[in-house]
Amino acid sequence: MTAEDTRNVWLSIVGTATGAQDPVDQGDTMKFETEGSFYHEKETSCMTYQETDISGMQGTTTTVKVNDDKVSVIRLGAVNSIMEFEKGKRNIIMYSTPYGDISMGVFTKGVNIDYDERMDPVKVAVDYAIDVEGRPNTTNLLNIEIKERS
Repeated sequence: MTAEDTRNVWLSIVGTATGAQDPVDQGDTMKFETEGSFYHEKETSCMTYQETDISGMQGTTTTVKVNDDKVSVIRLGAVNSIMEFEKGKRNIIMYSTPYGDISMGVFTKGVNIDYDERMDPVKVAVDYAIDVEGRPNTTNLLNIEIKERS
């Protein structure tokens, strides 16, 4: 990757978490818009941005990697984790925070990626469930929209 291969983008990120145990829970939604970088690593499209206090992860760099129908979210800094989303698969992740480590199961219900004419992702949607110590915790929707920054 060279500087010429990196483009500046706007990322619009919307995450919704709904309690798995409460059928009337409407969920908590976090909306976040930020500047980021877009680049390619071999066959993978990557978006990188800095978290802020809005997300509760200030001091963390997040990289979203998209390859075919797989999405990875890698966080490094104040919060450390690698979450991989592939439809129908369950992964165990270690989520490291300043307050301690949490082991979670992540089951991906669906991944939907819209591409532009260059085959770069412009919309990424992930539907997944999290369990903590084997007990259902939340169902989640993650939507990321990527726009060129002029």
